[in-house]
Amino acid sequence: RVATHGSDYHSGARARRARRWGEGIEMTNRIALLALVLSTVALPVRAQDPGPVWPKLSSGQQAEVMRFGDDFKLFIGQAKSEMTFVREATKLVEAGGFKRWPSAPTKNDVRPGSRWYAVNRDRTIVAFVIGTEPLSAGARIVNTHNDSVRLETRPRPLRDSFDISLIDTSTHGGLKNYQWVNRPLAIIGRVTRADGTALAIDIGHDPADGVLMIADLAPHVDQDFRERRNRDVIQTEELDPILALTREAALKALKDKYNVTPDDLVTADLQIVPAQMPVDVGLDHQLVGAYGHDDRSNGFAAFRAVVDARTPAKTAIAYGVNNEEVDSWSTGVESEWFRTLLAEILAAQEPAYSDLVLRHALRNSQVLVSDCTTALDPVFPQPYMASGSARLGWGMVFKVYGAGRRADGEYFAQIRRLMSDAGVHWQTHSYKAGYGGGTIAQWFANADMEAIDVGIGILSMHSPMDVSAKVDLWELYRGFKAFYGAPPAATPSPSGR
Repeated sequence: RVATHGSDYHSGARARRARRWGEGIEMTNRIALLALVLSTVALPVRAQDPGPVWPKLSSGQQAEVMRFGDDFKLFIGQAKSEMTFVREATKLVEAGGFKRWPSAPTKNDVRPGSRWYAVNRDRTIVAFVIGTEPLSAGARIVNTHNDSVRLETRPRPLRDSFDISLIDTSTHGGLKNYQWVNRPLAIIGRVTRADGTALAIDIGHDPADGVLMIADLAPHVDQDFRERRNRDVIQTEELDPILALTREAALKALKDKYNVTPDDLVTADLQIVPAQMPVDVGLDHQLVGAYGHDDRSNGFAAFRAVVDARTPAKTAIAYGVNNEEVDSWSTGVESEWFRTLLAEILAAQEPAYSDLVLRHALRNSQVLVSDCTTALDPVFPQPYMASGSARLGWGMVFKVYGAGRRADGEYFAQIRRLMSDAGVHWQTHSYKAGYGGGTIAQWFANADMEAIDVGIGILSMHSPMDVSAKVDLWELYRGFKAFYGAPPAATPSPSGR
């Protein structure tokens, strides 16, 4: 009996263990199935893993990237200066239903979903969609800049050298002089006469036009110049393009086409830019070569994204500012024009406007300061960190500058989560010690706003033809859309306490 009972006991224990084991397997299978469903359907793609983005996209997404790249090429081919950027951005937002901001806005003008744009001296533009929350609760701002490195004419630009008529120039921003020689150049901008009348100038883009060019020495006769250092191969005072074979011919051409005299050129705002139009780079057509990526590529993405904004919770603002490459001046980020625009919106919304209301609005706002950065160069990788530099085709970039010029970790974490939850592919970029450029994010930070630097990586930065990956610009555009459309996040109290 004891043996029988013992045998029965052990048999029952085995049966109980078998049932528990079977139940465990069933539960494991259920958990695995649930995890599979959540990873493929319910949860958004988490895009923190670095690597090339293109292979991760569906064929439909790849086709969308290519269409977006084609739109970008058409845009940046026309927007080669801050004034032409504003002109093209105005066309873009007007096609999206935006109207010019009135000089005396009323409460009816700031209804949620209303779409406006404002222009400062034809060189700075803001487009915005009024949110369901008042502006005093903060805005979501994407800031870019409209100017790029270039040559500019001096007030008395005509000079002769051995009978050949040249244009005397100065530089705008940091460029490598030698990259601007032996290539077709165009001259664009505006001439304002003493009587106040103005006319637009564009020479070198029409196939019927002649182009400008800065000549260089042939290798047969440059022996005395071969010891010049990299940046001095062509000196700044040697960046003088050929305008015509003789001064008389140059003056006649300007008079016949534009009715411009030498005295009119004293008050001209003329830029000399590459005449070449944007092109695809590479056999796979995934890269764009164009002048002015820095920073009109980010500007294009910002204004395309704000056009797509419907009725956001926070007022969505695309802000394209001038003169980032040089001192700010009246159309730059340090101008009071943008604050005045915000004050006008607040005054139309609030029953009692005050400077304190504006200060609270600034504090409650969040900003993405978007600019280009240098992508790791496959031919010259030495200045870069292989594990810390932006790569072409790896998505939008969070630019992490050194101490004192970087976003708080809390804000970075919030934006990082926002991008990942939206399925936006992103990467980070930082420089080796002693390398790197600047940022205008400090202006927004000094105004007590949360600000972080983002953008895309490019090759040959500040040259007459920068190179970007279409997929990076597309991911940046998607990131801006997510930023504009995100629900309100917890914000500090107006007092900051």
